[in-house]
Amino acid sequence: MTERAKVVVIGGGIAGCSTIYHLTQEGITDCILIERDELTSGTTWHSAAQVTNFGMNQTMVGLKSHSIALYKELSEDPEYPINYHHADGGIRLANTEEQMEGYRHFASMARGMGVEFEVIDAAECARRHPLLETDGLLGGLWDPMDGDIDPAQLCQALARRARNAGAKVIRHRPVTGLTQRKDDSWIVHTEKGDIEAEIVVNAGGYRCNEIGAMMGVSHPVASMEHQYFLTEPIKAIEEAGHRMPLIRCPISDYYSRQEKNGLLIGFYEQGCKTWGMDGIDPNFTNALSPDDPERVIETFEGAMARMPAIGEVGIHTIVNGPITYTIDGAPLVGPIPGKRNAFCITGLRAGLGEGGGHGWLLAQMIAHGEACYDTWCIDPRRFTGHATVELTALKAIEDYQNEFRFHFPHEHRPVGRPMKTTPLTAVLEAEGGHFGVVNGWERLEYVKPSADFEEEHSFRFTNAHDIIADEVRAVQSGVGLTEVSGFNRFEITGADAHDFLDRMTCGRLQRTEGRVGLSYLLNHQGMVKAEATVANLPGGRIWYGSAAASEYHDMDWLTQHIGVDEDVQIRSLTNDMTILVIAGPKARDVLAGAARGDWSNEGFKWLAVREAFVGIAPATVMRVSFSGELAYEIHVPNQSLRAAYDALRASGAAHGLRLFGSRAVESMRLEMGFMHWKAELLTEFTPYETSLDPFVKMEKDFVGKAALAAHEPKVKLVTLEIDSDMAPAHGGASVMLGGRVVGTVSSGDWGHRTGKNIAMAFVEKALASEGHAFDVDVIGQMLPAKVISGRIYEGAR
Repeated sequence: MTERAKVVVIGGGIAGCSTIYHLTQEGITDCILIERDELTSGTTWHSAAQVTNFGMNQTMVGLKSHSIALYKELSEDPEYPINYHHADGGIRLANTEEQMEGYRHFASMARGMGVEFEVIDAAECARRHPLLETDGLLGGLWDPMDGDIDPAQLCQALARRARNAGAKVIRHRPVTGLTQRKDDSWIVHTEKGDIEAEIVVNAGGYRCNEIGAMMGVSHPVASMEHQYFLTEPIKAIEEAGHRMPLIRCPISDYYSRQEKNGLLIGFYEQGCKTWGMDGIDPNFTNALSPDDPERVIETFEGAMARMPAIGEVGIHTIVNGPITYTIDGAPLVGPIPGKRNAFCITGLRAGLGEGGGHGWLLAQMIAHGEACYDTWCIDPRRFTGHATVELTALKAIEDYQNEFRFHFPHEHRPVGRPMKTTPLTAVLEAEGGHFGVVNGWERLEYVKPSADFEEEHSFRFTNAHDIIADEVRAVQSGVGLTEVSGFNRFEITGADAHDFLDRMTCGRLQRTEGRVGLSYLLNHQGMVKAEATVANLPGGRIWYGSAAASEYHDMDWLTQHIGVDEDVQIRSLTNDMTILVIAGPKARDVLAGAARGDWSNEGFKWLAVREAFVGIAPATVMRVSFSGELAYEIHVPNQSLRAAYDALRASGAAHGLRLFGSRAVESMRLEMGFMHWKAELLTEFTPYETSLDPFVKMEKDFVGKAALAAHEPKVKLVTLEIDSDMAPAHGGASVMLGGRVVGTVSSGDWGHRTGKNIAMAFVEKALASEGHAFDVDVIGQMLPAKVISGRIYEGAR
């Protein structure tokens, strides 16, 4: 007999158990969790199960806070209590001042989520953890809520609550196939019959790609072997009178927590090892890999040097099991790209500690279409076609080797590069180009002054500051050229294309051929979903352009809203074309010297678009500017990109043409008050809260209109001037007033044309008026700041 459910969750580890429990909390009780063996029989059962509040952004902190609160409630349930060592505290160690400043930033960021971290010195680290030696130690970050939990008990408690709410939990029932019907519902084939489902969730842990293959997708998830040791009892722990705080050490690549009266010590050794790359034994369940202590000797010695008591006792157990990683270390939680009614929650390398929050956010997405936080940092669509398992494995090794070493601003680690390049990448590199990575694409950040220049990464202004200032001056006073690789570009055609886009965007849609407009798309909650440049080309073709990272995200959103009777076709040109940008007062002269036609202000006005030839290269030219200077975007097919570049360089020679990069653009866009997708443009805020009022036309119908009309704005995006030349305010920094958090920085940088330290921030609406004064917590220093005009530089455009 065929079973039916609204949602079927495949996988019975922490990911699946958290998801089905939270689905019931969101009102979806018609759901089934199906597990091939016993609950927790994959990675979950052997997890070290540490529960920390630390996260690299506010979404991660928020979901971890939810996990902690949920786990504490479960542990106190009189009917089914579980073992949770709550609030033992934990220290992340540091031996450089740069690490300490990073911790101060993360403390500032977490404060905006109601989480209080403390940056402490080496002596205080030793006082709180008496097993620590402080040689070479500067201090650390104290998390008072750090602890650990019993993984099996946690999952059983979540499953029990889900069952009590009406959900089903089925064990020992392997899934053998997935079939999607024409109405986008699913048939889940199992060894014991089919289950019809409206929605499926892949919570398959290290088997996620076995499940993915059943629906024709591959997830960028790879597994690493991970070992931890359990020691015999340690006398100092027995005599301490309190539980030992947790330790995470980027100096010696280990962590430790108390286990009974000994320690559990885990290792992130440099000679690490991937797992399961050539397939996974179907019988690998409740199982481990063979012990391999030789591999972690060097790391273990570092741990003993920091905590000598370890060397005084024996090791009674070694655990070596697989844990999953993605390309950037954050999990995949959300819609599966290119599929409808399909979600995943996988790649949870720290699954137990944060799984409660991941399931919470995923359940909200399934039930409501969106979560309470912007979830881009965990969205599966943040990776696109380059995201193979092979690349993931290389990045997993790199991430594993740097487990407790956070990324500094503008730090792009080298493994897996270059992945996506254009015909100009090598050319720009030969000219001294320094590159960052955007959605796998190598993108020019700045031109190095010498071949041996290396940026010293820091949360302060770095030694690249003057290089970027020089590039900005070149653009402001003359003309600059840069490449924008990977820009997302869709060609939309069909008789209903304009009406479709008009419904999708909240403002006036530009419909005139030869003209360009800026549009914003909202979700069904009335929050900002996407930003797009809409260009109207000959033959009824519309180009939809958006951020490079949004390629899969925007395609899903658009295609899912095409009506069954609408004549609309969408074709991606993202990987076929690249943009060259020329900007500065002499930009028109350079373009006129490289391309036939009337490029005068009258002949080619602001927000115009035209097809032309740049040299011998066919191109689509738009007069738009992200810098505020006179500028042109030149969109060129990749096979002709070098020809267009050479023509512009030849024309620009007489005008002092200089190369500039994305870091200069970042400085200039802040001076103009222009926003970045997933910095300022978030699903947590409406266009009114994001200071996009001119782009909303309530007299028309659009997706999200009713919700927007009913929403009372609580915050406002403002531009701040910070009275300091020490450091920029990085995203997440807390805006303070009278000792209270009243806002959060979304992005910041130095404005080289205006000589101002600029930040954008969401602050309480009542405090958003120009001239209002605050303090901004920048790497632990309260710096004076005030609200200024959103546009502080008037360029020529």
